[in-house]
Amino acid sequence: MAELEIYLDNKLLEGISDLAMKHYGEDSESSRRRVIETALKMRIVWSNSIEMGQQETDEAVSNWEFPESPVTEENTGIINNWLFRR
Repeated sequence: MAELEIYLDNKLLEGISDLAMKHYGEDSESSRRRVIETALKMRIVWSNSIEMGQQETDEAVSNWEFPESPVTEENTGIINNWLFRR
């Protein structure tokens, strides 16, 4: 299995620990890993079902384009801040 190294802030770590306690009765490293693995699997299944559902129903797919502001190296930071506000 592949290993990922990602940064998680303290609030998210507390939520993962809470879920591990609720579902597995303990807050061990393996329980927290199971919570994260389950969340990733759920996200992948959800994404796949949305894509497959769109294909089955011929639902329109929107592609957003903004020709007046092309993405360049100078404005990628601005775009990232706009998309991923904190």
